Amino acid sequence: MKGKFLKELEVITKISQRIQKQEELRDALQEMLIMAKDAYNIGNGIVLINEDGKLKTLAIVGYPEGVFDLTFDIKSGQGIIGFSAKKRKTIVVSDVAKNPHYILGIPDTKSEVAVPIIIKRKIIGVLNFESPEKNAFKKTDVKNAQALAAVIGFMILNFKTQKELEKMVKRLEMLTKATTRLNNTVRLSNTLSAIVKVIKDYFGYKYFDIMLKDDKGDLVPIKTSKDFPINVIKNFKANINRGEGLTGTAAKLGEIVCVNDVAKDKRYIPAIKDIRSEIVIPIKVQGELIGVLDIEDPELNRFKRDDIKILSVLAIEIGIAIQNASLYEKTKELATTDELTGLANYRSFRDYLDREVKRAERYQKSFSLVMFDIDYFKQYNDQNGHDQGNVVLKRIGKILLYNNRSVDLPARFGGEEFVAILPETSKRGALAYAERIRKVVEKTKFKGESRQPNGRLTVSGGVAEFPKDGNTSAKIIKAVDTACYEAKDSGRNQIRGFNELH
Repeated sequence: MKGKFLKELEVITKISQRIQKQEELRDALQEMLIMAKDAYNIGNGIVLINEDGKLKTLAIVGYPEGVFDLTFDIKSGQGIIGFSAKKRKTIVVSDVAKNPHYILGIPDTKSEVAVPIIIKRKIIGVLNFESPEKNAFKKTDVKNAQALAAVIGFMILNFKTQKELEKMVKRLEMLTKATTRLNNTVRLSNTLSAIVKVIKDYFGYKYFDIMLKDDKGDLVPIKTSKDFPINVIKNFKANINRGEGLTGTAAKLGEIVCVNDVAKDKRYIPAIKDIRSEIVIPIKVQGELIGVLDIEDPELNRFKRDDIKILSVLAIEIGIAIQNASLYEKTKELATTDELTGLANYRSFRDYLDREVKRAERYQKSFSLVMFDIDYFKQYNDQNGHDQGNVVLKRIGKILLYNNRSVDLPARFGGEEFVAILPETSKRGALAYAERIRKVVEKTKFKGESRQPNGRLTVSGGVAEFPKDGNTSAKIIKAVDTACYEAKDSGRNQIRGFNELH
């Protein structure tokens, strides 16, 4: 299931593809505003271009004709638009009537967002949206507008260079596919294999390796491309503190090192025959170096500015993927599982939940949390004994383990409560999953269940979606607990979604 981040990349890619068919910049921007308005539903739109310190209308959609014949002076910060350009930052106004910078345009305008278009530190224009509703522009709307402003900036800078635009569209598509592939595995060995496949299939590089930092401060090769000579990488190490080679230099500086003619760089250590260009990108997690991505090529001047940009983003994705996989392996090593059920224990669950919250926030994605509670479990224990109660807990644990994707995390929350984290899953999908589990438990035969109030042993469940039902770990847990309580309070043996309670 695609997250919001990937969907936004797809919309931007489609916009870029459509504007390539336009011959004039004004027409392209007009087409873009129409598509953006339909795709994001973010109000009437206008693009203004900086001409000698004055912002003048270039493209407009949704406004009555003649409304924006005015110009805005950047130096004096006229209007919200001019103020945004002067301050070089996004301005969000929830109620224009209370904002001293607002200049009356359309009488029924209630809220406005202005995003400066900046290229190479220069203000080249402003993207502006207005709405007849107060507080119309939410956080996601503002981020969408900022993403569109970035695309507009690229259009203005490169519109006449058709090949460059086509290349950018292709790279966006590759990055979308690469992000999807890297997010679909959690085991370290599988993650490294996925990284190699991404770099080869989507980016076309033949010679590359991933080196991770060991406890001694050395970079050690951990995964290489198929074509990378084994004899070259065997027993190879690059000391970071001494800045050995281009790899050690990049790691020591914490910066990308790109050399498009290795014959002229004394830091280069010859390894593969006929290599002419090399680029080394540090891989960091939360600002801390964990390794480098090293790519070598027999072509002179192989790595251009756009290559460096896209590889920088890819290195971030690689770092996150390795971190998630490493944490998963560490969790296994520390045996952070519930001894009775074999599921993740509460500590492991909270660690995974905190990471999933951060990942969802970073990429504007959603995930769902499901909670199950065994109905009348105390009564079952009193009548059948705690040993038989443990048998029930084990069997439900197995049901959860056998009915999850590899990226899901089922866990024992405590006592007779269980939870499951479902990455990139909507509430609707999670409700279907929870209902499936409920039916499996209901149909499973348990010793002594006929004496239960329902005549059989069952579970009740709740579902909540991040960030819609809670935008922190604590809030999403509280939301799913509330939904689960409602299911039990309404008769048990049923599933309820938070904010969908009857």
